[in-house]
Amino acid sequence: MLKPDILKMAINNNVNIKRAKALLSNSWDEIYEDSPFVAKMSVNDVNLAKELVRNQIFENVKVDFNDYQSVHNFVIYNEKYMDQLAKSALLADFQ
Repeated sequence: MLKPDILKMAINNNVNIKRAKALLSNSWDEIYEDSPFVAKMSVNDVNLAKELVRNQIFENVKVDFNDYQSVHNFVIYNEKYMDQLAKSALLADFQ
């Protein structure tokens, strides 16, 4: 079950939800192209995305957090858009 604060963010289409949705749809590059000064993908974005997947909030998720190949490909494609902690959070389950 979603925590109330996450549910509230989802209802209000909060910027954090938009960032998590971009992560899940593997479209972070579109966010970056719209605004090159946007903060890099963070561990908070990764954790929120994982929480949304656990609760099946979005359909057509492009990243399978349980599959190393899927996560590895995502990291390779998006590495320039993420900070080191986000990368570590994505790969932590496989180390």
